[in-house]
Amino acid sequence: MKVFYPVKENVDVKEIKEALKPFGGRCAKIVEGQLEYQIKEEKESEAHACLKEKGYID
Repeated sequence: MKVFYPVKENVDVKEIKEALKPFGGRCAKIVEGQLEYQIKEEKESEAHACLKEKGYID
């Protein structure tokens, strides 16, 4: 599944990709101020919590 989240300014997409690896996230990119990536549906909430905890998204 493809997910989209508003991303905070000045984040490094390489760091986000590393954070998503344990959850199977892939193809992360930032498009028009939104983080876009693909992930299996059952891992989506865990990945979202991780990104929020690390301060990449609101």
